[in-house]
Amino acid sequence: MSSLALEIDQTMQQLDAVTASRLERLVRDALALVKSNTVPGEKSQSIRFPLVQGAKPITSEDVARLQDEV
Repeated sequence: MSSLALEIDQTMQQLDAVTASRLERLVRDALALVKSNTVPGEKSQSIRFPLVQGAKPITSEDVARLQDEV
């Protein structure tokens, strides 16, 4: 998971439902904006991540363990 995705996940877990919903909407709008700027047929320089099968969602305990490792 990228550091940005981890930071977003950590922040979402700390927010109340209304604020978390607003953040989610902002992130989705940003993604839609970036995707709309991609011209079909044009070679994209986007980063592609491999499909991970059998993965489990990250928990706050996982985040705490990772932070302790740093």
